[in-house]
Amino acid sequence: MSSDYSDPSGKGSALSPSEQQRLDEARRLYEEGKPGKAAPLFARLAEVLISNRQPKRAAPLHAQAAQAFAESRNESASLTQARAALTLFLQYKMLERIPFFYANLLKELTKRGMGNAAETLEKEFASRLPQSTPAAQPAAIRLPANCPQCGAPVHTKEGKAFDVNSVECGYCSTPIRPLA
Repeated sequence: MSSDYSDPSGKGSALSPSEQQRLDEARRLYEEGKPGKAAPLFARLAEVLISNRQPKRAAPLHAQAAQAFAESRNESASLTQARAALTLFLQYKMLERIPFFYANLLKELTKRGMGNAAETLEKEFASRLPQSTPAAQPAAIRLPANCPQCGAPVHTKEGKAFDVNSVECGYCSTPIRPLA
């Protein structure tokens, strides 16, 4: 069982052990209600993954950074990270991730008084996004405590930006289905 945010292609780890610790710290901070401290960590790790030629891995971290920056009322940083996430989701055809991330972020930006950022995202991306309307997200999804593939802990907030049928393990990217 590896705790690395590893590359399933077998070409090596996408994050070093110290970067993996920073990811764990970012998730812990976010779970503890400290999004302003978690957001820059998510953003930096996304850039590390980009530089490691792991853009598909970087996209969800940009999305987490965007959400955390929005929750901490950092409009410009949230907008920057949202643009990066949406661009990568579209570029790599990760379309199932877009509806919930986009809807949740727009809702958060509006709720936090950052309507200008929400409007900017809508102007820039609404015409480029898949036309399907997401189904209502369940109020609570029960997830297993650990990933069935790598054994890493499953963090409850990870499902926020993904589809209703599964969430992705933050470590090995294995789809994790909710418990019945």
